[in-house]
Parts: sequence; structure tokens; C-alpha cells
Amino acid sequence: MFFEGDTGAEFYIIEKGNVVCLKQQEGQPDKEVRTLGAGDHFGELALINNMPRSLGIKAKGETRLLMLDRDTFTRILGSIEVHLKKDYK
Repeated sequence: MFFEGDTGAEFYIIEKGNVVCLKQQEGQPDKEVRTLGAGDHFGELALINNMPRSLGIKAKGETRLLMLDRDTFTRILGSIEVHLKKDYK
């Protein structure tokens, strides 16, 4: 499980299973924002914008993730970072 506000130092691709994206709500249970499945990814916003995670992530059952640390993510995707930032603004 990953928590909203955690330091985002990795990018993940879901190889198998599903995860739920959660948004904190003051005084209430976390709100399910969306479900991601095999082939989906998360964690890029924290890496691209160098900020804490904007959502929590919780696995739904058995899940297998592929992970890229910040250095690897930057090395592989660094040349398109300018284009990725445009998608999120």
C-alpha cells in the first residue's frame, strides 16, 4: 500500500492484478477515485513534478508491479519529460 503524501521516488506499471487509487477526505474514509489494472501505471506525477504522491494506492488481491526508480525513470523517459508535463497542466 502507498499513501497519499508519501515521497514519490518510484514509477510503477501493473503487470498483474488491480489497484485502487484513494483520495484522503478529512474525517471520512478514503474515497476510491479509480481502479487500475494490468498495463496501467502510476507514480509518474510525483517523479515528474518532484512532489509527494497525490493519491494512495491499495492492491485488490494478488498484484504484481514492475518498478522504476527515479534515476531509471529519468534516464529512460527524460527526453520526453517536457511533453509529459504538458499532459498534466
